[in-house]
Amino acid sequence: MAGNRAIALNMIANTTSFVFAAAVSFFLTPYITNHVGIEAYGLVGLANSFISYATLFTGALNSMASRFIIIEIHKKHYDEANRYFSSVLIANTIIALLLTIPSIWLILNLDRINVSDSLMWDAQLTFSIIILSFFVNLVGSFFGVVLYAKNILWKGSFRTVESGIFRIVLVLLLFSFFDTRIFYVALATFIAGIYPLIWNIRYTKTLIPELKVSINSFSVKAIKVLTASGIWNSVTKLSQILNDGLDLLLCNLFIGGVMTGNVAIAKTLPSLFIGLIAVLSDSFYPSFLEYYSKKLLDELSASINQSINLLSAVSGICLSILIMYSRDFYRLWLPGEDEKLLSILTILALGTVLISSCMYSLYSVFTLTNRVRTNSIVMVISGLMSITITIICLKTTDWGVYAIVGISSIVGIIRNLAFTPLYAAHCLKLPKLTFYKRIFLNLLNIALLLIVFNGIKYFMPINSWLLLLSNFLICGLIGIIVSWFVVFSKVQRQKFLQSIAIKLSRK
Repeated sequence: MAGNRAIALNMIANTTSFVFAAAVSFFLTPYITNHVGIEAYGLVGLANSFISYATLFTGALNSMASRFIIIEIHKKHYDEANRYFSSVLIANTIIALLLTIPSIWLILNLDRINVSDSLMWDAQLTFSIIILSFFVNLVGSFFGVVLYAKNILWKGSFRTVESGIFRIVLVLLLFSFFDTRIFYVALATFIAGIYPLIWNIRYTKTLIPELKVSINSFSVKAIKVLTASGIWNSVTKLSQILNDGLDLLLCNLFIGGVMTGNVAIAKTLPSLFIGLIAVLSDSFYPSFLEYYSKKLLDELSASINQSINLLSAVSGICLSILIMYSRDFYRLWLPGEDEKLLSILTILALGTVLISSCMYSLYSVFTLTNRVRTNSIVMVISGLMSITITIICLKTTDWGVYAIVGISSIVGIIRNLAFTPLYAAHCLKLPKLTFYKRIFLNLLNIALLLIVFNGIKYFMPINSWLLLLSNFLICGLIGIIVSWFVVFSKVQRQKFLQSIAIKLSRK
């Protein structure tokens, strides 16, 4: 019961943090684009894309470090946990120093990509600040393991909300008192990001005082263990970049800066949706780690099934609303922009998660069981296929930006149908077809919701924010009812109602 309460609290806090982040993006994006232009807005997304490329070099060491540290903490092997903790922080500091040279070269050679001369100084400052932010996070991010080790993700989520408020205030102040520059957005994000880091350091000192950075605890052997275990996650990261992380760069090189800005905007809603699914899935991960480290496999299996049920219902409702109302949303949100283009790009970008969102927590199974190699190989093969087909289409067809966004989604759908559910079941020692029923139920749920939502939209056409929000509310309520009967089995519905009845009787 304590585990369920922690999951519920983490989920509420994570969702609150996500909703706040979505609201920030909702209000700030048009504000920023109106002040600096759509091409300048694309610079932030492009800079972050380059940061994702840098994680290829850091991921081998860092991607598995939290797992090893937290498992040792749960086993109360604090000396071993501290060995991993100190080693990874010291190694990351060295890596940040080494990456300084190529970072300076990149900043000084931004004229090699499509950046207007009038934006060059702004672009160089934007890239500089975002790279600096990456270095700070690289060194300090592992203080956040305390949130998972002590199952207090909710505290981190509230600190993130507070950081977001600080970021909004900084952006508004900078845009009000100085010339409008896109690097102010990066600067505000960097400064606000220091706040949760300070809190995580404080939580670590208070809740896990045994965890300290010490030169004496540095271990080359620990670095080798983490790198050997995490190298395949770097391969997975490479595949993610090949699949869709190069979208903005390809768009910039093959089409131009303005269309890059359109793609950056069109990927905002899909990114927010993936963020919602990720935070909901993340709410279960501390419990996954605890059950796995203590060899409580029945509890682990039950927690995974619980997460899949929830993600199926939430993803079905959200995806259906995004698909049905994206064009209306863009027309109201960014008047004057091409809402048809933005809507098509958004729907294309949602293709991969159409399959994967309902079973998002299964991706953590590969890390949890330390069996990431096969998944990484399949991911990189699909990534190479995606980028190759995309470049061929860009050179031989007039599909343009639709090829850039759409092909990666098609390849992702094939991969998530033909491999991911099978291998996840294998890692958990379950029957091979275990998760296919969930996938098809999710697709059935989405199909039914789209039919229902289309009827609602027909009788309530959108011409104002009030009508759009009214549609969202009605669709959400009806979506919950439909998903209740489609996604959850009769036994699951009965168990849920019984648990509610028991809690009410205790009160």
